[in-house]
Amino acid sequence: MHQVTQTIFHDDPQGRPGNCLQAATASLLELPLDAVPHFVTFTDWLERFAAFCVAHGYRPLNRRLDAHVTYGMGWGPSPRAVRHAVCWADGQMAWDPHPSRAGLLEVTELIAFVPTPADGAPALEEDFRVPDPH
Repeated sequence: MHQVTQTIFHDDPQGRPGNCLQAATASLLELPLDAVPHFVTFTDWLERFAAFCVAHGYRPLNRRLDAHVTYGMGWGPSPRAVRHAVCWADGQMAWDPHPSRAGLLEVTELIAFVPTPADGAPALEEDFRVPDPH
């Protein structure tokens, strides 16, 4: 995992939504921030997020909160009282893209990044059950 810090925050003076999901995705896929779309600025953000992850070798899968997620994301409320995405590895938070590095108050969603099949078979539509961040 490459540690990428978010650059847009929930209280952005231009009214843009924070880019923690963009930074967490860049971190997990080991890409520069500007190589990853700011997904939540699109109405079809979920489809774009899932397609981007698949194009980079991973299927995002929603997991039960008691599941052991080896590699992926945790979502939940931050100490700043906004929904936030962090990187998850080996069953715990591995990187908070917010400069405070304060993490989450609680985990409300776990998203596993599962490698796509080596044969290039498309992921099943049912795999993309990631909850809406709004």
